[in-house]
Amino acid sequence: MILARIDGHATASIYHPSLRGQKIVLCTPINESGEDAGAPFAALDPIGGGLHSKVFITTDGSWSQDTVHDKTSPIRNQVMGIID
Repeated sequence: MILARIDGHATASIYHPSLRGQKIVLCTPINESGEDAGAPFAALDPIGGGLHSKVFITTDGSWSQDTVHDKTSPIRNQVMGIID
């Protein structure tokens, strides 16, 4: 699990078919103090985290593939929870 902040969203004109209609967000890893702690990355967001929300991210690709119902999907990261 990675603690991160949602900093934006991604759009694409060409994408894997499993990602049709899925929300992809850009996340920056953060430490416990909320300071940046790594390079930004993309993640699937099926729970609807908003801009600047603090979230937990899983890097288990099989979990994300189950979410999109496609074992060939290239997605690996997924928002698992929003931190209040």
